[in-house]
Formats: sequence, structure tokens, C-alpha cells
Amino acid sequence: MFVVAFVIALIVLSAIVALAQIPYPYDEYYTLFTLGSTGMADNYFPGNFTNILPQTTISWYVGVYNHMGSVELVRVVFKLLNSSMPGPVLVNNTASGRPAFYEQTRLLLSNETWILPVSWSIQNATETVNATEIHSMMINGQLELSNESMMVEALHGYNYRILIELWVYSEVLADFTYVWSANGVARSTYNQLWFNMTRISLLPG
Repeated sequence: MFVVAFVIALIVLSAIVALAQIPYPYDEYYTLFTLGSTGMADNYFPGNFTNILPQTTISWYVGVYNHMGSVELVRVVFKLLNSSMPGPVLVNNTASGRPAFYEQTRLLLSNETWILPVSWSIQNATETVNATEIHSMMINGQLELSNESMMVEALHGYNYRILIELWVYSEVLADFTYVWSANGVARSTYNQLWFNMTRISLLPG
């Protein structure tokens, strides 16, 4: 009986050791996230009021985590849209066609998290009977003036959004791409935060 039990135990132990030596596929992915002014998933706007005024400073933290198993060159791209402008499409991994108004690039080690502080405010906007149009924005001390990426009109000032896309450098393309391959599957990711600008003055309207 002792010999039988010993043989069975030896077989089980050998099987466990053999299974432990089988390499499991590495789970490749990026994580893109946006936190509020306190570094938490809240307080994205002062007083939690999403209807903002020009010159109101808003602070966020945009993070990228690299779990691709190698050093990666990544870029976070910021775009300004209204509700009717097409955003990214996850089904076919298509980026928004809007031009970027701000972007930052960083080399990320494997398992490294990059936290990018972002401070922005609308500097100038005009208001008509039916709409509000943004003309300029200050972001991280950089003034973005009226151009194709900045001039966005929203009906009655409602449903603006700041879109944050993750782009990754491809050695094959020798350029940044919105789509990357993780475990052989095409992937993409983005965040977006919505706000309103129904008034452009502190005076009652």
C-alpha cells in the first residue's frame, strides 16, 4: 500500500511540475484612464457643475498603463467635438476624424504607468441665439487659438466633449497608429468627457 501511494503521489507531483512549466500566453493590453482633480474617478469639474464658463480652470489626470510586455512609445491625443461630430468606433477600431488640438508622447517601460496632469480652460467663446462657439483654449500653459481643431459650435452650448485617444508607435508603419495588436487581435481605446457652455459671461443672461 505504501508503495502504491508513493507511486500515485509521485505521478501527481510530476504532473503538477509539468503543468507549471507550460508557458501561458501573456495578456497584452493598454489601459487608458482619466481621473478628476483629486486623482480619483470624480470631481472632473469644479463643484461637479459641467456647465462651465470661460476662464474656469479644470484639472484632470490622464493615465496610460503598458501591459504589452515590452517598451512602447505611446501618445495621448486630445480632440474637441460636439455631439453630432463622429467619435471613435470600437467595432472597427476607427479613430475620430477630428484634428487634435493637443497631444503628448511618452516612452513606457513594460508594466509602467504614465500619469499626465492636464489643466485646461476655455479662453474665448461667442454666443448666438441658437449656439455657442468655442474659439480658443488654454491647456497646460499652451494657448490653442482659433483653427480647424478648436472652432466647434454646439447647439445652445450643450454637449461639448473632450475626446482622449491612445495612439501607439508602429515600427512596421514607422508612424503612430490608433489600432494596435494585442494577442493577435486588433484593439483601440479612448476616453471622453462631456461638458456644456450655455453661458459665456458671469452676468445673468
